[in-house]
Amino acid sequence: MTKLLVSIKRAGLALVAGAVTLPALAQTAPLTLQDLLVSAINNNLELRAKRLDPEAQRYRLAAAWGDFDPAFVAGSYVLSSEHPQNYRDFLATGSSITIYQEEIIHYEAGFTGKLPTGANYSLNTFVERNDNSINRKAPVFNGNLTNPSVSGPGFHPEYAATAVFSLTQPLLRDFGLNANLAEVRLNKSALATSEQETRGTLLRIMANVVGAYYEMVFGQENIRVKEQAVELAQNLVRDNKRRLDEGKMSPLDVTQAQGRLAEAREELLLAQNFLAQRRNTLRELTRENFDSEDGDWTVDNTFLRRDLPELDRNRLLPAMFENNPVYLANVEAARASDIRLTYAKNQRWPRVDLKASLSYNGLAGDWSPAYTDFDQRTGPDWNVGFVVNIPLTNRVGRARYSEAKTRKMQALITVKRTEVQLLSAFDSAMRDLASARERMKLVRDSVTLADSALTAEEKRLASGVTTSYNVATAQRDMSQAHSRELATLVDLNKAYAQLYALVGTLPQQLKVDVKSE
Repeated sequence: MTKLLVSIKRAGLALVAGAVTLPALAQTAPLTLQDLLVSAINNNLELRAKRLDPEAQRYRLAAAWGDFDPAFVAGSYVLSSEHPQNYRDFLATGSSITIYQEEIIHYEAGFTGKLPTGANYSLNTFVERNDNSINRKAPVFNGNLTNPSVSGPGFHPEYAATAVFSLTQPLLRDFGLNANLAEVRLNKSALATSEQETRGTLLRIMANVVGAYYEMVFGQENIRVKEQAVELAQNLVRDNKRRLDEGKMSPLDVTQAQGRLAEAREELLLAQNFLAQRRNTLRELTRENFDSEDGDWTVDNTFLRRDLPELDRNRLLPAMFENNPVYLANVEAARASDIRLTYAKNQRWPRVDLKASLSYNGLAGDWSPAYTDFDQRTGPDWNVGFVVNIPLTNRVGRARYSEAKTRKMQALITVKRTEVQLLSAFDSAMRDLASARERMKLVRDSVTLADSALTAEEKRLASGVTTSYNVATAQRDMSQAHSRELATLVDLNKAYAQLYALVGTLPQQLKVDVKSE
């Protein structure tokens, strides 16, 4: 399985992080964003499954190269036959034999393979042991005319050895690297696409972790806001009861304060439930097993930034097309369509093959001498020629070429559509950032005004010139203003993360370097 090495750069240091066990960390300190990211990269089940795609594609690429690996071949058989000798056999052998008997033991071994040019080659050797009715009694002349002698039989049994090198090279269809390495190049392209898709999954999961982290920070801080609101409401109920006992306030004021307290407690309950939901979201994103009984761990809120920098649109836009994995995967798919088109164009040609072979042969009365008998030849046997195969209609070749052109056009349209989608998403993300920045300024003003209004109403209530209802309303407004401030700050940070995820540089911004091994 492909492993991911996660390098976390924090406070000027580079640390290599392995798998993180969240419950163990939760016992000592709140989890940092880097802790959550490392745990997600190592444990997220969707990402772990997706990381297997490039690994499987590497095996397919190796298999494509395997088509050019040489193969060893070997075989043997035994042939035994008997048949009457006819007149033609008699003339050929010069011997009158009623029943011609023959036993052949055949052995062969060699190598075959294919070259990236399309050539098929083979280097083989054959040996046959032949025992028949003729060689059992055929005499052999010694070749000396002054002192001739005849002995026999000459070769019994006969051992015939042959070594052959043959080559078939296509000259039109299936010729050249473009045609024969098409499968290799397509698998390389598929590997690059798979790696980009895996990187896209990684970026999406990292962005989801960052978003859930920010929302959990909001949940934690919002609980403090709501707890403060409950405390203010409790103080108002206590003070109103005291004023009622002193005869300075009516029972209605106490009831109104109690209503505000119930409302504040409800808001606190909803905030606690929101935090629990976001904690579950992070469990799902960062763990391979879900356990809701591991305690109510918290996260460190120091990564929630208030001093976010202005972004240079002109710098980010070209970076997006250089790093966005969806765009790069579609560009790679367009390159793959070019490979298919080139191959389909080659397949329209007729087949014209150059065939050639070289061979030696020898004959002796044993295995080894049959090979040394090669030296008695003045040169090898050879042949060379052409074989032409021309489809009369070539309907298949023309149809597949037209299909490849259509697929290429489709791939280019997909790339263009991706460009439009990215530009639209980029523009929306930049507008979201600008809007969040403006909202941040406005909500800070509303928080200041809400705090001032509550302080003024509390002073007026102490002076008896306002009602508990107005104070409760001011408390509610203050609590909501602080919650909106937190929510807007979280939205601003999330907008930055989503933009960097779209550009494809989120790991660099988070100082997380992920490498495969």
